[in-house]
Amino acid sequence: MTNDLTVQVSSAGYEHGNSASIRFNTQDLGENFYNRGLNVAVFDEFTGQPIFGTTFDTFNPGNSESFAQFVSTLPPGRIVAIAIKDDANFNLSDPGKRACKSLGSRLIDHLQFRSSWAIIGQTGAAPGTATEKLSHEAAVTCSREITATKVKVPSFVVAVTSAGNNWGNMAQVTCNGELVSFTGGYQRGLNVVVFDQSNGHHLHSRSFDFYADPANADAFADWIETIPQGRVVAIAAKDDASFNLSDRAQAACKLIGSTQIDRLQFRGSWAIVGVKGASGGAVIENLNNFGSVSVNAWFPLVDSSPVTPSVAQPVAESIESSESGSGNKKQVIIIGLLLAIIVIVVIGAILINKD
Repeated sequence: MTNDLTVQVSSAGYEHGNSASIRFNTQDLGENFYNRGLNVAVFDEFTGQPIFGTTFDTFNPGNSESFAQFVSTLPPGRIVAIAIKDDANFNLSDPGKRACKSLGSRLIDHLQFRSSWAIIGQTGAAPGTATEKLSHEAAVTCSREITATKVKVPSFVVAVTSAGNNWGNMAQVTCNGELVSFTGGYQRGLNVVVFDQSNGHHLHSRSFDFYADPANADAFADWIETIPQGRVVAIAAKDDASFNLSDRAQAACKLIGSTQIDRLQFRGSWAIVGVKGASGGAVIENLNNFGSVSVNAWFPLVDSSPVTPSVAQPVAESIESSESGSGNKKQVIIIGLLLAIIVIVVIGAILINKD
């Protein structure tokens, strides 16, 4: 059974509408990530399922290379849609252009300052095979049908926005459009939210202000290290998270798949939707030391039942205590009863033998 799906991409340079849109059937995927530069959405080539969405502001140095690295980590055949907003030509480096060509673009070399450009390509495609449009004088739109050969499963979407002090001074994490609240609000430093990977349930949230206390870097590392494998971990930097960001804290970020945390500068912006135990580059993140960033990640919804703690994860006891307390009490009672029965049987056997 197959199903035809439509991806539509619209782009408008600064003087032609200054907008971007990526639509999947009737759903606009942007939510909060459209910004200046290359607005990117990635789809599964078999189901049409959205996977990632983010923006690479190539106006600022380093982001073109981040875009190229991001494309290089995608498996062959992934469908990639890109829409320019404002401008993406300034500081678009050769690696960035080669990444566009690896998606099937033949027009990227003709891109000019504040041009409009929209493309729907696939990783590993030959140049010229993508669906794309480019204009120096007007907005553009292109669309492509995707024939899904596998069933699309329900999903939950986690979105993260980060802005350093000079770029908006804010942080936000949402799940399916609902804002995740923090006690006392989002704080300076790293704001961390943990979700159950099977159903999208919000499990924990906590802020770590390294600027106020260097010891918070170790506290952050301790917290990340005890999170069970597979958990979805969303992090948004606010104001500044680079001051007193220790090597150990950076290593903890890499435990959820980060490859960019080493580049974070004073009051830079950093957003990631990681997974505990993920390899570097296998998750979606964005870092910009000269502007705000946003990322979206879609996860298959494989279980709608409440979170069931695992007794095979004692290392996470401190962080999972709210989930597992009542279950552990029941286990203690059951084990106690079993031990009592065994003792009674043994004593009975001894008495019988004496007789």
